[in-house]
Amino acid sequence: MDAFALPFFWTALVASLILAGIHAYLGFHIVRRGVIFVDLALAQMAALGVAVALVLQVHESETLTYLLALGMTWVGAAAFAWLRGQERNVPLEAFIGIVFATAQAAVFLVLEKSPAGPEHLKETLVGSLFTVNPSHIARTAVLYAVIGVAHFLLRKPFFEITNDPRGARQRGRRIFFWDFLFYAMFGFVVTSSVQIAGVLLVFGFLVIPAVAGLMATQRPGLALAIGWIFGFVGSLAGLMFSVQLDLPAAPSILVSLTVLLAILGVGLRLRTIGGTRLDCRAGR
Repeated sequence: MDAFALPFFWTALVASLILAGIHAYLGFHIVRRGVIFVDLALAQMAALGVAVALVLQVHESETLTYLLALGMTWVGAAAFAWLRGQERNVPLEAFIGIVFATAQAAVFLVLEKSPAGPEHLKETLVGSLFTVNPSHIARTAVLYAVIGVAHFLLRKPFFEITNDPRGARQRGRRIFFWDFLFYAMFGFVVTSSVQIAGVLLVFGFLVIPAVAGLMATQRPGLALAIGWIFGFVGSLAGLMFSVQLDLPAAPSILVSLTVLLAILGVGLRLRTIGGTRLDCRAGR
């Protein structure tokens, strides 16, 4: 089967590349901040908002559903921004884990009596890449472009807090304000991404390309470029794998990204070993 001849393949590929692009950048911040699971937690909060819309029977309204999901992510954003100042004895990652687990449990409770509950739970996890409407992708691309511009304009305080939060606080940065702003904009991205790709792939897009870039180099610009390339290649490979074997799109991309990360890790390790041997020979 020629995947490139299928219209839905191209729609899924464009959606994946858009998601990978914004998440690779945000993932750089998340990984450097050491709050790896914040995306998973906020994605689950967005899923909870969609579940509430389903129970309230307003899920037919895309606007109301989106607002409920976004509202839930903003609750999480405010909580994480406030909890950063409370982590003297308990790391922020522990609170993030609690939010994720509680939101997941709440989704199960909310959907327990809903006839469409099992199908909705599956969709929140794996998304709907092969059935997403192209107009939805276009709107999402515009939103991500706006958020990208905002991040570019605010890059100085965001990177300052990401790289040196203590120093930023000493220099007078209002950490709560900038953290809330960062997570609130992050909430816009997650809310849209979960509806397209599901919770699992959204987490994968955020973390795996960023980890790949930082494994390869500590130079921020180059690490980000490598992360983008990594996310794009993983998306293409995963979708082709999905079409050829008739498997769900999002899990296929996630597995492909992980396999590529393992290959990258082995390659970097072999390069290090090879470099060490050359140095030893040169020193003889």
